[in-house]
Amino acid sequence: MARKILCFGEVLWDCLPAGLFLGGAPLNVASHLKRLGADPIMASAVGSDVLGEEALSRVRKRGLTITEIAVIEGVPTGTAHVDLDADGVASYRFPEPCAWDAVPAAPALAIAKDVDAIVFGTLAARSDANEATLEALLEVDGPLKIFDVNIRPPYFDRLNASVLAQKADVLKVNDEELEELTGMDVADDLPEGPLQLLSTITGVRRICLTRGKAGAVFWDHGNTTVAESPEVEVKDTVGAGDAFTAAITLALIEGESADKFLSRACKLGAYIASQDGAVPEYDPTSFA
Repeated sequence: MARKILCFGEVLWDCLPAGLFLGGAPLNVASHLKRLGADPIMASAVGSDVLGEEALSRVRKRGLTITEIAVIEGVPTGTAHVDLDADGVASYRFPEPCAWDAVPAAPALAIAKDVDAIVFGTLAARSDANEATLEALLEVDGPLKIFDVNIRPPYFDRLNASVLAQKADVLKVNDEELEELTGMDVADDLPEGPLQLLSTITGVRRICLTRGKAGAVFWDHGNTTVAESPEVEVKDTVGAGDAFTAAITLALIEGESADKFLSRACKLGAYIASQDGAVPEYDPTSFA
């Protein structure tokens, strides 16, 4: 039976130099989970507008259900203006308010107890309503809670992120996010000190550190596993981390060891970075 995974947060349109791409980190994760054989459920909201209609249509085309994606009158569907630097690394601007700032709580809470995992990020908690819903979801016993920490200025608060992290079972961070949460330099090849400190601050015993071209580190109760990332020509990094999150989420639910899943997740993330958009076509068996 396919694993059920609740992905909570933003559905939006990434405005890239190559055009408009449907995205939002939680939706990207859900889309990759579907490709990898899971049964993801997307809890979000869009506006009652053309972009919202098209978003729902494309979500369905990805094989995802739209039952838990609300349509909200009076606010627009979310957009993200994406700027790419010379290395293809993305930075984002998020107009507000938008529909995903008010994801309905009741439907998400109703299904949370029946899923294997809940995946969430930082950006969705920029509104008080979503933050309250997230806190309630994280009190549900049973599902594995995976927190993909995303710094999206100006919508990042270290204290709020730390509070959410304390309710998670697994954290996923990059170098910048690890530095922000710990105040420590993580330039070392194997930054065990900052990872240990983050574990102490949050109480989380499993932390995945993604390092772009340098691969990834999985810290599990003080034991570290390191994987390299394949060399690729980067087009844009949008969605690469989300694909990585999807891969490790499934592996952790299945109880795989990091020495098996970490290199596979790096390979998938690198491939996505070599393509335009967050969810390009690919054969999932290539990353099995």
